[in-house]
Amino acid sequence: MNYFEFLMAFVGVPLVIILLIAFRKGKLTQFNISGILVLSLIALVYTTPWDNYLIFRGVWTYPPDAVVGKLGYVPLEEYGFMILQTWLAGVIFALLPFSREITALQFYPLASLPAFFLGALGCVLLMSKSGTYAGLILVWACPPLALQWSLGLKALISTFKLWFVPWVLLTMYLCLADAFAISKGIWSLNPETRSGWDLGNLPVEEALFFTLTNLFVIQGLCLWHAWRKAQL
Repeated sequence: MNYFEFLMAFVGVPLVIILLIAFRKGKLTQFNISGILVLSLIALVYTTPWDNYLIFRGVWTYPPDAVVGKLGYVPLEEYGFMILQTWLAGVIFALLPFSREITALQFYPLASLPAFFLGALGCVLLMSKSGTYAGLILVWACPPLALQWSLGLKALISTFKLWFVPWVLLTMYLCLADAFAISKGIWSLNPETRSGWDLGNLPVEEALFFTLTNLFVIQGLCLWHAWRKAQL
């Protein structure tokens, strides 16, 4: 199996199924689609430089015969993964019984402190070679988390019970898919730039990556709804 086949089987097919369910339930409103499109663009723009740097540093490697081609250092399929993962999380979020009573956006600068703590932890990890991957994940995650938490802490807390389980289940699914891809050699991680801690066949850094990326999307859409309330 190559990267394109993996992407279609493990992300493309589930996305089509969930899109059909959302369409039948009338959840693919213009507002929801607009939010997913905005977040897809943000994910692509924000993740591309970071992804290129990871591969440049040798944190990730891809066999040449497992990818269609590359743009920069990154396989073309990887760009597709950024977009399709955002859509998968976004359509799942659209299926949630979201309440119009969500708290509007309010700026709380102190709410960003936990994000800056994670960023500082990432900087500490980067002092050792084995902490490179985890450190780069945490430093990269710091700005979006700080922005989301400072802008919409109340909205995120008030809807936490609604989106927590879908977030966890989607993260677990993508972690299992990632472990499968690693076992098939579709991509691999440099053992020198990671901790060596594994969850079965899954490096703990990969679990951290999917935990945070799914959180970005789901929190982003939650704040998208909170922003709409502020416009009403």
